[in-house]
Order: sequence, then C-alpha cells, then structure tokens
Amino acid sequence: MAIARVPGYSLLSDLDRQGIDLQFTTTGNTLVYMDFTNFRVGVNTPSPSAELQVVGNTKLGPINFSNVTITSDYGVINLGSNANVKLSGGTNNYLLSTDGSGNLLWKDIATVISSGGVTGNTITLGSNSAGKLVSNATSLTTGTYVTDGIALLNEVLGKLVPPAPPAFPNATTLSVSSLSTYRMCDFSQTDNTANSRGVLGGATVTSVRRSASYSTNTIANVGPGDSGTVTAYLNNSNAGAVTLTGTSAGTYGNLVIAFNQDYNKVVANVAAGFWYSVSMYASGNAPAGWNEINIWHTGVPAGTNTVGWYYDSSAPGTPTWYNTNIAVSSASLTYSSTVPHYNSSTTFTLTGQVNRLSGDMFPTSNTFVTGTAGGAFAAPSSVTYSGAGVTYPLARNLYVSSGNANVSTTTTVISGFGSSSSGPTLTATNSYNSGVGSFSPGATILYKTGTSTAIEETSIVVTSVGTGSGNAVRIENPGSADTPSHSASATAFNSTSSTLQTYDATVVAAILKHDQTNYATGYLPPGPNLSAGRSGAQYFTFKFIRTVVSKFDVTWTGNIAGLWVSLPGSTIDSTSTLNGWLDMSVAYAGAGVPGANTGAGGNGSNGCSLGGVAPLNSSQTNKSVTATFGTVSSSSTATNEIYVRIKLTSGQTVSALSLKAASN
Repeated sequence: MAIARVPGYSLLSDLDRQGIDLQFTTTGNTLVYMDFTNFRVGVNTPSPSAELQVVGNTKLGPINFSNVTITSDYGVINLGSNANVKLSGGTNNYLLSTDGSGNLLWKDIATVISSGGVTGNTITLGSNSAGKLVSNATSLTTGTYVTDGIALLNEVLGKLVPPAPPAFPNATTLSVSSLSTYRMCDFSQTDNTANSRGVLGGATVTSVRRSASYSTNTIANVGPGDSGTVTAYLNNSNAGAVTLTGTSAGTYGNLVIAFNQDYNKVVANVAAGFWYSVSMYASGNAPAGWNEINIWHTGVPAGTNTVGWYYDSSAPGTPTWYNTNIAVSSASLTYSSTVPHYNSSTTFTLTGQVNRLSGDMFPTSNTFVTGTAGGAFAAPSSVTYSGAGVTYPLARNLYVSSGNANVSTTTTVISGFGSSSSGPTLTATNSYNSGVGSFSPGATILYKTGTSTAIEETSIVVTSVGTGSGNAVRIENPGSADTPSHSASATAFNSTSSTLQTYDATVVAAILKHDQTNYATGYLPPGPNLSAGRSGAQYFTFKFIRTVVSKFDVTWTGNIAGLWVSLPGSTIDSTSTLNGWLDMSVAYAGAGVPGANTGAGGNGSNGCSLGGVAPLNSSQTNKSVTATFGTVSSSSTATNEIYVRIKLTSGQTVSALSLKAASN
C-alpha cells in the first residue's frame, strides 16, 4: 500500500537505499529522480545524464537559466577576471563581432572595418592631451568623429596647398600619329594584339601606317610626377617602364618621358617643391600586322585608352602600263578650208593593261584608274574595278608577281580649234604608288568644236565697225594675182565643199597659213594632200557688211606678205589702178578718194593706210593698221560690202585676225 505522507520525525537521519534508485512522482510525472547507481539527480526527468540535470528553467540565486539563455536579476553577470574566461575558435588578433541578432562571430580586423564594424565615422576624438581642438582654422570637439575631423583638416590644407597637376591621363585620348585610310585586301591578317583586331576583306581601315616606326601624342603635364611606375604596353607586353622620381626624363624602350619636373616650371604661380609633373608618349617600332599601345601609371593608378593600328609592310611597287593604244571608235567631222577636223561627237577608245593593283591594302575608292586630258583629248572616263573585271574585294598582292588587268575607256576631243600630236594619260593607283600610262595617237590630231575667237574662216570677228551686225566670212578666191578682178556679192567659201585652189591659203587648226601640207599621212582625221603645186603665193579673202564705214582697223598676229581692201560697187572701183583694191602697205595720200587714177577722181595713190602702213614679211603681235576709203563710205554701195585680202608666202602664218573700229 502506498504511503502518501510520512512525517519527518518518522524518517531516519541517514536513509541508506542500498543501491536502489528513488523517484518522486505525481500522476505519473517525475519530479525528482535519484540514480543511486550512477550518483545522478534528475529534475523533471527519470533518466539524468549528468550529476544534476534539470529539464526546464533553472534559477540559482539571482542567476536564471532558460534553455540557452542566461540572465541575472541584477542585469549584469560578473564572470570575474578575463583570465577566468576562455572562448574557443578564432585566430590570433581576431575580434569578437556581433551580427546584430545576438550572435558572436570571430572576424579579422580588416573584415570588421570593411563591414562597418569599426570606422572613423563611429570613433570620437575624445579629450586632447596636447594642442588645441579649436583654432581660427577649424573647430573640433571631443565628440567629433575621426572622419569628420580629418575632413575638416583636409579642407584647411586644401586652402594652403597649391593645386596639383591633373591626374594622369587627364582625360587625354592616346592616339597614334600619321595614320592613313585604306581598304583591307581579302586575306588573313597578322594580329599581334590580344583583342582580335583583324577585319574582313574590303573593310575600310582608318588606322594604317606604312612604316614600322610609330609615335603617339603626348600626355602632357600630369601627375603624380615623383611617384609610381609608368609603363608602355605594346601588344600587351611591357615595352618600356620607369619609376618616377621627379627627374626621370629620358627614353626607356618605347616609353619616352619628355619632361619630369617641378610643376612650378609648368605653372609659375604654383609654389616650387610641392608637386612634380610628367609628360610622356610612346614611340618605337612595331611588327607587321595589327598592333596596339597603351600607357599605365601605377601612381594614380590609371591607364590610357588602348589604341590600335595596322602596320602595312607590303611593297607592291608602282602600277605599270603595257600595250597602250588609242584609236577612233566613232568619227564625226567638221571641215575648215576643206580639211577635216574631229568634233566633239567623235569618240576615241583607250585600251591597255596594268599590273600591281594591291599590297595588303587597296584604295578606298572603287575608281582605280583616272584620266587626264592631253593634247587634243579631253580627260578619259575613269575606270572602276568592276569595269576592269577585277574581283572585289581585291586579293592580296594582286598582279604583283604576274598577270594584269585589262582596261578600256573612252574620250573625246577638247573644246576649241587646234591640233596636237600629244595624247591623254591614264593613272592607276594601288594606294602605295600611282602609275601613269601614256596614250599617243601616233599622228597629229586636228579638232574643231564650236567657233574660234582667234581666227575662223566662217566667222572673223568684227567689233565696233560702222552700223550693222554679223562677222566677216571668207569668199571664194577671185584670182591668183595680188589684186585680181572682183565684184560685189562674191560667193562665200564653203569650208566643206568649195574647191580649194592651189593659190588658196588655209585655216587649219585655227592657223591661217601658206599651206603645202600632206594631210593624208601623219594627220587624223586624214585629209587632202596639199603638198604639190602650191609653192607660189596663197591668199585669204573675206568680206563683211556694214554701212557708214569709211575707215576701220585690221588687227593680226603673224607674218604676212600683202594686205589690201576694197569697196566693190563704189567709185574706188574706178579710182584704183589695182582692180579696185587699195594697198594697206602704202600710206593714204592725205585727202580725197584714194586711187592712182586721177582721171577718175583718185588722189593719185592706191595707198590707204592711216597712222602707219601694214608691215610686211615680219612677225607682228596684235598689230593694228587703219584702212581708209577717204571721202567714200560703205553706205554708197548697193551691197555695203567691204573686202579684205591677205597674201602669204611660204612659211608665213597668222594666228589671230579681227576687224575693229579705226584707231586713226
């Protein structure tokens, strides 16, 4: 039978359980269990695992234990000397830090500082033992944080210390000098860089050098100039370096320190001894292919941009022309003195072969052949790669060792009236050199486009003479003598179909001349053979129509053998003893109607020149001589025609001829 209660006086003072455990329970729950076998006591547990095991909260005096939490009724638990406390873990000089949730962690000092555990803006200055916290420079307190104090002092120092040179590279963009622009040929390029700079064939490359040497722009007057190491990196490799001391000017491989000096020498109002500046650039030789350069300064630390370029070491030479030819492909003719001349509707075809079209690169324009006017020819049309059947993009070293491109283009004659045995040229460029091909016509080219103002047999210029309009025109030659019989209304000479007499001078290529030329050979277009039966004097006779003309000037450049004028249908037909002609190489007699026939009313002389006679058989330039009809006017005739006749002997020519208002 269970005994619920036992009075204290009924128990022995020494209860010996003889190794038998004792348990105090109520309604099946253990309050205290005494394990006499292992000498253990359990509270709220029938199986203690330690000498005393309490399941639940425990209070020992003012100390409270609740699960893993220990508190004190007085708020602070005194563990005694730190010698009595030992925590496991951590490393020498590590600190205990909390994570904000009550957890302690071992951390090294750097980690504590970087995570904000210990920084200058959390530490106050405290009381000073020397100096002053307050001055006329700044005011600090014992509660000023270290960071704020340093910032205030730095602000004061900033007002005392002169400005430093701008920090390297001072936003300066590094660039390589003297770069050119070309297009890349279709091949795999050598790339010395680490950045895969190769481009596709046909790509335009704006950074090309054709020399192994290179030089960059200068990064000028930057700092620091007395600390740090400056290094030039060519293709990602150290190509030259120096540690700055303030006096490190010199060349170090591909690195050039142009100036390393006191900043006072750069900016005079900066006190000497405070700062040093440095100016630098990179210069040296690079391998063929793609390259890049940059400069690094550890004293900042900072680096420039990396600039790249292509060193084109190829040397294809100069394009050379072969088998050049120029020929008429479509002729159109204009005649002068029955001699044919090419006009602007004539087309010439130029053909030739050219080599050495590329090296590593080729020009940026697809037009690789251009034409230049020469002699009688206008500039030929340009030729493109496709026009020459050249595959694009060009292969590397195209036609350098063998082969060539076939070129064909066209041209016309130039504007004007003249002749030339010279031809045009074609120039081929490969971006390294330009080769010129000459295209000789192999004959003298006669050309006539438009009307010449110098001399033109169908339109001799008349300026400010009498009343009327229109220029003078050549007439069919009235005879083989100096002063042949003639009459008004003479037939105009047809440059194409009129008969050229053996005593007719010609106007060929804008030159009036005594002509004994065989135009059938050595001339293009081929013309008549005038070499036979024409050794005697030759004449050029022309007329113009004006009223109210009694005198006018004949102006010419050249050499003539005779010069006459007439006024057909006037009284001079009778007063002249030269079939109505008056001689400009003889002076006017001074009054009356000119003419040697006094019986007909002449003044006794066939001369008609005023202010000097026409000089014969001597070269003249822009010579003007005045012809006068005395008291007779062109208005007195039915046709108002005035005739002029010029005589030429072998070798004589006139390059300019016109009629003007009388100068005398």
